[in-house]
Amino acid sequence: MLEWQHRIVFKMVDGMRSSRVVQVILFTVVMFLFNACPLSIFAQDHSDGLKRRQASVAAGEVIHGDHFAFGPVVTISGTVNGDLYAFGGQVFIDGRVNGDLLVAGGRISISGTVGQDTRIAGGQITITGNIGRNVTAAGGNVELSPAASIGGGVVATGGNIHLAAPVKGTAKIAAGSLLISNRVGAKVDAAVGSLRITSNAEILGDVNYVSHQDAEVQQGARIQGKLTRNVPPQVAQLTRERIFAFLTGLGLFLLLTSFVSTLILGLLSLSFLPKYHELAVDILKARPGVSLGIGFVAAVVIPAVCALLFALIFTVPVALILLAAFCILLYWGRIFVISRIGEALLATRKRWAFVLGLVLYYMIALIPIVGWLFVLLVILSGLGAELMARKQFYMDARARELL
Repeated sequence: MLEWQHRIVFKMVDGMRSSRVVQVILFTVVMFLFNACPLSIFAQDHSDGLKRRQASVAAGEVIHGDHFAFGPVVTISGTVNGDLYAFGGQVFIDGRVNGDLLVAGGRISISGTVGQDTRIAGGQITITGNIGRNVTAAGGNVELSPAASIGGGVVATGGNIHLAAPVKGTAKIAAGSLLISNRVGAKVDAAVGSLRITSNAEILGDVNYVSHQDAEVQQGARIQGKLTRNVPPQVAQLTRERIFAFLTGLGLFLLLTSFVSTLILGLLSLSFLPKYHELAVDILKARPGVSLGIGFVAAVVIPAVCALLFALIFTVPVALILLAAFCILLYWGRIFVISRIGEALLATRKRWAFVLGLVLYYMIALIPIVGWLFVLLVILSGLGAELMARKQFYMDARARELL
C-alpha cells in the first residue's frame, strides 16, 4: 500500500512544473496525508524505482527531475536537477538544487546551492549557501550568514532575523528583532520591534521601518537613501467607559430589535390566528397558576429530552427539530401574556391593548432584578398557556375528525 501511495504522489509532483502555486498546494496536501504514515518506511529496502524518494540524497548522486523527500531527518548532499520539496524535523541541504526549493521543518540548514527561488518555513532557519534568486522565509529565528549570498530579494517574517549575507535585491521584513550587517542592493522595508544596522552594513536604497523604537545605526554603516521611521498607529485602549458605552449601545439595539419583532408577531397573531390567540389569552385569565406550572415543567423537561436525543447520536435531527420548536414556543408565548396585560387595562380594542401591554412589558423588563424575574414569569406563563392551547386545538380537531 505504501509503495502504491508513493508512486501516485510522485507522478503527480513530476507532472506539475508548469504551476508553482499548484506545487505549493500539493506539497501541503501531501504533508497532511502522509504525516500519519510510519516513519520506518524510510529505512525499508525499496526497489530501484523508490530509492530516489528516500529522505536522503547522497553526495555524488544525481536526481533528474523534481524530487520529494520527507522524514524525521532529511539530508540532501547530492544534485537535484529540478525542484526539491522537503519536509522533516531536521532538514540539511548541502548539495545542489538547480530548480526551486520548498522546505518546511523544525530545524533547517541550507549550506549548498539553490539555483532558483527558495521558500522556507521552520523554527530555526540558517542559510550559509548560495541562493540564485529570491528567498521567502518564515520562522522563529532566521539567519542569513556572511558566507551565504542571495541573488534576488528577501521576504521574511520571524521572531529574530539576522541579515548577515549580501542581498542583491530588496529586503522586506516583519520581525521582533532585525539585525542588518551586510550589503542590501536595494531598499529595506520593515515592521519591527527593534532594528539594528551594524558598521558592516551597506544599503543602496531607502530604509523605511515601522517601530516604536528608533533604529540603532552604528558608526560606519552606509545608507545611500533615507532612513525613515514610521510610528505604528495607536490602538484605542479599552477603558471601562468605552466598554460600558459599547454594551449600552448593544443593549439598546437588541432591545429595539426585540420590541419591533414582538410587535410584528403580535399583530400577525391577532390578524391571522385570532381564535387561537384568544384561546391562549383566556387560559391565562382562567388558570394563570396552572399555566405557570406547566411552563416551568416544560422548560425543565424539554431541554433534558433534547440532551438525551443528542447523546444518542442517531436522533440528532429529531433533537434539533425539538430544540428549534422549543425556542419558538418560548419567544412566541410572551405574546399571549403581553395581550393579557394589555387587556386588563384596555379590554375593548385588542390590538391597542396588545401595544399597551408591550410597552408596559418592556418598561418593567428594564428594571434590574425585578424586571428579570418578571420576564422569566412572562416566558414560563406564556409557554404553559401556549402548550395548553395547542392541546385544546388538537382535541377539538380530533373530536371533529379533522385529524
